Amino acid sequence: MKKRIISGAVMTAITTLILILGLKVQTQIITAFIAIVAALGVVELIGNVAKLENMAFKLVSAVYTVVMVFLFSIITQNIFQLNCSEHSIVEIRALVAAVITSVLYVIVCGVLTIIYEEQFDLSKITVLCGMPIILSFAFSTISSMVLLTGGIYYLLLVLNFSCICDIGAYFVGTNLGKTKLCPKISPNKTVEGALGGIVVSVVASLIITLCFGYFNKLLPALLLTIPLCAAGMVGDLFASVIKRKSDLKDFGNLIPGHGGILDRLDSMLFVAPLLYCLLILGVI
Repeated sequence: MKKRIISGAVMTAITTLILILGLKVQTQIITAFIAIVAALGVVELIGNVAKLENMAFKLVSAVYTVVMVFLFSIITQNIFQLNCSEHSIVEIRALVAAVITSVLYVIVCGVLTIIYEEQFDLSKITVLCGMPIILSFAFSTISSMVLLTGGIYYLLLVLNFSCICDIGAYFVGTNLGKTKLCPKISPNKTVEGALGGIVVSVVASLIITLCFGYFNKLLPALLLTIPLCAAGMVGDLFASVIKRKSDLKDFGNLIPGHGGILDRLDSMLFVAPLLYCLLILGVI
């Protein structure tokens, strides 16, 4: 537990520093940081889930992910500014670049698959070709929301629906949990823990929204807490299925006491795109 707390404090300090530098100095610092985090997550999937140890697979997928996070960030940020023709042109160019980059990436993956055919089966091909684009889009929505007006508020909501809910579920489940939620997938998770995590997140949503003075967003934030926390739990369980099918305890060992990048951010990868979509629709 001590190791987990220390690692968590270090991660919080690094993230806070990046946010300050990004918002005060250059916003691209935030996007670059998120792109690197996404690339590390992809490397974990390629190396530990797909079990492709050749550095060529990891390098190609990591570079592709970094590029796509930047391109997706341009696209997703400018969706909120479509009334401006200049921003629309930038978005179209980024979209074209994203398509071209993806086509080239798939071709490179095809060449590598042919060269190292004996190392592949269908599941490994799927991870190599598909997961980088999924992760790069999910992470790009975090970057886009942070850089919006009031972006820190949306980031805190994402952290609330994923991390705070998870922490609440852990402590409530540990002390009061009796009914197993998904015993075959994650034996330690309980229904009582899940409900407790949601209650904790509802309180956190109330506090966060009031602290920012967004009284007009209070009701939507509270109402959305339940479905978005549920989405985070689905993301966590989905990641558990992937690890179980890959005979893994953790996606990696980069973060002492926590595992890999994706072990900490799995639920966030479901929550962030969903919250981003709700922002586009003007729900919150």
